[in-house]
Amino acid sequence: MIEIRIGAGLVSQGQEVGRIERVILDRETEEVTHLVVRHGGPLQSRSVLLPLAWVRRATHEQVETDRTEAEIEGLPNFETRHFVTLDHLAEEQGAHPGSKIRPADWIHYLVPLVANAFGDPYHTPGVIVTDPLLSASESAIRRGMPIEASDGHRTGELLEVLLSEPDRRLSGLMVGRGPLLSHSLRIPADWIDRFESDRIVLRRTRAQIDDWEKEPRQGEEAS
Repeated sequence: MIEIRIGAGLVSQGQEVGRIERVILDRETEEVTHLVVRHGGPLQSRSVLLPLAWVRRATHEQVETDRTEAEIEGLPNFETRHFVTLDHLAEEQGAHPGSKIRPADWIHYLVPLVANAFGDPYHTPGVIVTDPLLSASESAIRRGMPIEASDGHRTGELLEVLLSEPDRRLSGLMVGRGPLLSHSLRIPADWIDRFESDRIVLRRTRAQIDDWEKEPRQGEEAS
């Protein structure tokens, strides 16, 4: 079994080159496809998509890769920015696309507009839109995501993602529970009902989860 602790360091050739921010999971196959790694210094850091196949091994404290830092630097950003014209935005958002533009994005509208006014045919009014590089079936799982029971009760926060070997599919979650997340509990993968953008919902009630935590299991302890 492989433990991917969200927040663990990524080590390349003996040097820490980043931190694990998220785990990308295909909801249909329950296969982990990528890790989101925060790479670079304080002034130039960015989030990149690291293929899980690049992971050589993982411990509780770190994830090791046999790829070089240069190869990691060449990975795609987790979020990609692309230029969208206002006409296209109008088709997507309705009659008043300006109301959908964030204040921080207005500079990307004004600069092309001014350039176009002076006869630059290659610039048209538009905005920069940021989209995650995920397929329709993928979810980005981050540390601290609320774990919710089927009856609506919050029952903990995500600490780690557990993968089976050799296929590296999702086998379970380590969930922090109690005051100040004082102890953890392993939740089997087949208890997961669905992944949402801001939470993970289980197929068990809070009472069932509490009972599971109290049951002794050979070779496993709820620390």
